[in-house]
Amino acid sequence: MRGDTKMIKRIGLILTVSIIMFLTVFGLSTKLSFAAELKKINGETPSGIPLNEMEEKIDQYVSKYLDKTTPGAAIAVVKDGQIILSKGYGYADVEKQISVDPSKTVFEWGSISKLFTWTSAMQLVEQGKLDLDEDIKTYLPSDFAKKLNFQQTVTMRDLMNHAAGFGDYAFNTIAFSKDGLFPLEEALLLDKSKQYYKVGTASSYSNYGASLAGYVVECISKQPFHDYEREHLFNVLEMNNTTGNTTFDDNKKLLETKAKGYLPNPEGGFILGNWSYVSHYPAGSINGTVEDLAKYAIAITPEKGQKSPLFDNSDTLETMFSPSYSLDGEMVGTAHGFFEYVGEYRTIGHGGNTATFSSQFAIVPEERFVIVILTNASAEMDILFGVQELLIGKKHTESKVPYLKLPSSNEVDGKYVPFQRQEGNFLEFANYQNLYTVSATNKNEITMSLGQYKGTYVQTKPYYYELVKENFPVFRNAYPILQFKMEEGKVKQIIVGHGMDLSELLPDRTIPVLIASVLVLLSTTLYFLIAPLILLILKFKNRKKQLELEDKRFNFYYSMLILCGTITVLNNLICITRIMMNKFRTFAEVKPHLLLNYPLLVCTVIAAFFSIKYMRKIVSSKKRKVFYFLTITLLTLLFALLIGWNFFIVV
Repeated sequence: MRGDTKMIKRIGLILTVSIIMFLTVFGLSTKLSFAAELKKINGETPSGIPLNEMEEKIDQYVSKYLDKTTPGAAIAVVKDGQIILSKGYGYADVEKQISVDPSKTVFEWGSISKLFTWTSAMQLVEQGKLDLDEDIKTYLPSDFAKKLNFQQTVTMRDLMNHAAGFGDYAFNTIAFSKDGLFPLEEALLLDKSKQYYKVGTASSYSNYGASLAGYVVECISKQPFHDYEREHLFNVLEMNNTTGNTTFDDNKKLLETKAKGYLPNPEGGFILGNWSYVSHYPAGSINGTVEDLAKYAIAITPEKGQKSPLFDNSDTLETMFSPSYSLDGEMVGTAHGFFEYVGEYRTIGHGGNTATFSSQFAIVPEERFVIVILTNASAEMDILFGVQELLIGKKHTESKVPYLKLPSSNEVDGKYVPFQRQEGNFLEFANYQNLYTVSATNKNEITMSLGQYKGTYVQTKPYYYELVKENFPVFRNAYPILQFKMEEGKVKQIIVGHGMDLSELLPDRTIPVLIASVLVLLSTTLYFLIAPLILLILKFKNRKKQLELEDKRFNFYYSMLILCGTITVLNNLICITRIMMNKFRTFAEVKPHLLLNYPLLVCTVIAAFFSIKYMRKIVSSKKRKVFYFLTITLLTLLFALLIGWNFFIVV
């Protein structure tokens, strides 16, 4: 009996060990299944890395930045119609230590969503329901089209090319709760970007334009855009872990596996941020996994001669990937909404950012090679652009230039402002405080800088400069080539492409004007913050002094002038500070500050009128008169500054 018991224990121990070994080996082989499968794949990445070494190279690169630029990331690589790598790095939820799972973890895709808007539009083109070169008002409800009040004709091609004349509009782009959302039609009328430059003459990135394009699709298809893309894109590709509905109403289960979003902490680490809710949902509302986005990548890179499951014929996809906008034919441009990137191979794609997520999607059509990268941190750039460069490669610019005679770089020296600026609202002032500076460093070399960030460029053709060195990744992705458009020996525009063109400073926004504006801002702020204290001190010192009636009245209106100036300064400083602290403010939050400027101006005019009236009736010292006229002068300059920089525009 005792021997049987020992035998049973031994058998049990052997079985237990065997099971543990089996599970260990099985689990390990499951983790390495992609790597094992990868070794069977021949070939190399466009940059020349053998495919069987690719995962190791990616791991080495990502390890340098993980936990520094983002807490988590998911990367998928597609080659010849199959996913050859799908991997999660770091944490989807730092607090709960939940790891990123490429098949389950849901990320915000940001502006990669626009690719689905352009794909939807091309489906309607294929069906003969949409003409890319027709005025979009043809497809919009007449009442809505009238309210848009565009000064120039806009086509779907213009919207795809980000060349519809729109500036930027910073408000209402992202809300942090469902309560901040507006219906798409209402959002388009509420958040109109100013159409301030001639259509087709510049590339200026526009969320508004993409949102308007989605509404055109909505009107033609007669169904909400997020329903259209679910039915005609997601369902077709079995992207079951993806939604374009910003409230997740059509797929609530995804909320269970959605990653937390984070902001970099200046002191190190990350701060938990907010998820983004997007009223302009065709421009950036899709949430999904990296493997679902890889399914889309597979669908738009079919084998030559084969059609995509998203289109009825192969010509449509070829058209979508063909260049649709480039001002000179040599610069990188736009391919029906897909941005072209500089490199040894023609590469197209798109990036994305929300309040706390960043993403990158890049295709090399010739190689049927696609990189998909999703991260859960705001404005991550090192992994996004670095992995793309690692796998696709970059164009190496020689410092030698083939031209014997090139114009001097001094000709392009100067300050420039993006076309994508807050034209027509008070944030325009902030745009002009962060100008791009181009400085000639020698005859054929320039440096372009934005604050502390710099890129060095070499002139390889007349007025055509290529990036050779930089201290910030965005230069490689957004500003790889600069072409200066000259008119009468003066730079009119820097052609960059993919929504990033820069313009000369306008006549009323020149450097002297900007310097004068800043000086007025500083002097009026300093004066009207100190003046009330001086008034109180003087009032305390002269409290026993008997004054004539006219003196009392003058003092009252003079005090009123000071008070109006102080409140005006504080009101607008608070307005600007609120925007700086949270760039995703709604216009409704800052509108009261702008409205308050009107009664303050009226009160100032009234106080000025009566103070002048009583000033004539009293005997004043020279010092008193100087301070009074200084107050009047600074108030005049303050309100002139606010009017000139759109602080009275409330629509």
